[in-house]
Amino acid sequence: RKPKMPTLRIEITCCNIKKLDTKFYNLEKPRCWVTVKLGEQTYTTQVGIGLDPTWEEEVQFEVTNPEEQKVEGTFYIKCEKNGNEQQLGDMQTFALNKLLLKKQTFKGLVVPGGKADMMFTALDFGDEQAEEEDDAFMDFL
Repeated sequence: RKPKMPTLRIEITCCNIKKLDTKFYNLEKPRCWVTVKLGEQTYTTQVGIGLDPTWEEEVQFEVTNPEEQKVEGTFYIKCEKNGNEQQLGDMQTFALNKLLLKKQTFKGLVVPGGKADMMFTALDFGDEQAEEEDDAFMDFL
């Protein structure tokens, strides 16, 4: 049995890119989705309808090195009418080394016209709490 790897939970909740210039991007009936990648592991959301779909999807990735590994997030959009599909904005990376154990951390995938909302949770790695809270915790013991 190989030892259990540290696990990262990513919740991809929703997006709002209503400020997008749909004429410039030649989009009618836009469809959008997000792909997140960690090492060889990849997850892609369902295709959302419109410029502000809600996904509420969750994936768990194994993390080999929380200090150095980064999650890559990419946003895609497609025109339902002409089938034209494109990456919107740049692929962005999200570091894991500042995540706190079991504490949800908001991450925004910023793209032209808005952003996609994600929550990262380090299920079994990371510091238990931010540095400055230590004293209060000790008093409690």
